[in-house]
Amino acid sequence: MTNPSAPTPKKKFPAAAFVIGLLAVAVVVVALILNNKVCKLNDRLSKTQTEVGHAHDQTAKLQTQLSESKAGAARLQDQLAVSKAGASKVQAQLEEAKDGSAKLQAQLDESEADAVKLQSQLKDSMDDAEKLRGQLEEAKTGCAAIQMQADSAKTESAKLQAQLKDAKANVIGLQAKLDQAQSEIANLQAKPKK
Repeated sequence: MTNPSAPTPKKKFPAAAFVIGLLAVAVVVVALILNNKVCKLNDRLSKTQTEVGHAHDQTAKLQTQLSESKAGAARLQDQLAVSKAGASKVQAQLEEAKDGSAKLQAQLDESEADAVKLQSQLKDSMDDAEKLRGQLEEAKTGCAAIQMQADSAKTESAKLQAQLKDAKANVIGLQAKLDQAQSEIANLQAKPKK
């Protein structure tokens, strides 16, 4: 017979299962944090995609890294469900996920800095284009003024040409009169004196 006063053995909740559960929650939290950070990065980079092609390349890289992180998280969950003894491996993979998160954060910071630089370069380019547009307008105005002066000079030249032609005609007429007068003088001088 069993001794009723003897305590019944209690089932011990394995510490490894508790650790694995905590690690699983930590992995999910890290995956959600990574997912949120990368989604925010994708939103911010997509706003400047039409202006800056370089930012699109950075977004594609981060999207690839996000997919790799999700695949790693899925592998971690499978390993946690299959084996309780894999706690040390999960811990190592969790550390890798943290490293990946730090790398993603660094890349996010770098992408944001690049986006700011590109935005500044775009603004400088737009300012330069505006200055060039103003210079072009000034040049057009100058060209129009020069064209007007050239047209005026052509008109004046045509008037002077006509006046020169009239003057030449007058000179020819005067020369003819002078020749006639000289001929008459010569005729008068040639007549014998009575």
